[in-house]
Amino acid sequence: MKKILFILILCNKMSSAQFIKADLKASGLTCSMCNLATQKQLQSLNFVDSIVPDLELNAFHIYFKKQSEIDFSLIKKKVEDAGFFVAELKVTYKNYEAYRDSAPFLFYDQSVLFIGNFKEMKETKIFKFIDDGFLTSKELKKQHKVKSAMVLPSNSKDSSLITNLKIYYVVEE
Repeated sequence: MKKILFILILCNKMSSAQFIKADLKASGLTCSMCNLATQKQLQSLNFVDSIVPDLELNAFHIYFKKQSEIDFSLIKKKVEDAGFFVAELKVTYKNYEAYRDSAPFLFYDQSVLFIGNFKEMKETKIFKFIDDGFLTSKELKKQHKVKSAMVLPSNSKDSSLITNLKIYYVVEE
């Protein structure tokens, strides 16, 4: 299936579309106390509704509050504040189907740009972050070629917005 470069610019106010959860794998966790410390750090975020830890996989299923602004760099920071690292971050986005034909896509009042190659249009999508700090160094090397092939839009009518946006590179899961 042919891949389509699809750009989601998340900035001003918007609709019922939302990030509903994140699946985060942490590296460096060695015991249940490490897991608990990380969980407490993540739970302190005002946009987190609940967290379900998975001790076997060193993972956390983070559920977001509805209609909340999500700060992905703050998630990373909280894991690092607990003394560990993000090995993988995937987010589930609901109501993607309703907005797939509109780019740029506005979502709440975040200043974030997601760039990725997406194959299918579905109501719910899972995006995997391929940026530094959201993957292990081994996985980051694997994704380097994919990331370098992605291009920022330059001739968009909203290209002036791009310089003020936080940019995340993602791939479809």
